[in-house]
Order: sequence, then structure tokens, then C-alpha cells
Amino acid sequence: MNNSSMNIEKISIGHKVKMATMEHLVFTVIAENADGTFSIETQLDQQNVLSYGNISKEMLRKIAS
Repeated sequence: MNNSSMNIEKISIGHKVKMATMEHLVFTVIAENADGTFSIETQLDQQNVLSYGNISKEMLRKIAS
């Protein structure tokens, strides 16, 4: 068992996270779905928002505020 599995932090709406496949972007959790997955989004620029839904918590890493 590695240390990261022992330090799983609770992810909630409003938390800043990084997604495993896009480590260069910081997303905000906008919803927690009934199945335990999350919806996240990030503002790319003034006109463009990138959103993903149904992302498992294993794919997300909470970052310091």
C-alpha cells in the first residue's frame, strides 16, 4: 500500500483540484454527483470554460488553496 492511498482527502464543491490527465490546469469542483463522481470546470480565458462531468475522485488531486 502506498502513502497516497492512506492520505485520501475529502473533495467537496468549491475545492480546487487537478485532473490526472491535465496536470497543467486547475479545476474547481462544481458538483458532486449521486454516483460519487464529480463535475469540474476551469476558466481557460475570458470567453471559454472547460467542463467535465462524471470524473471519479481517483482521477482528481486536491490542491492547496
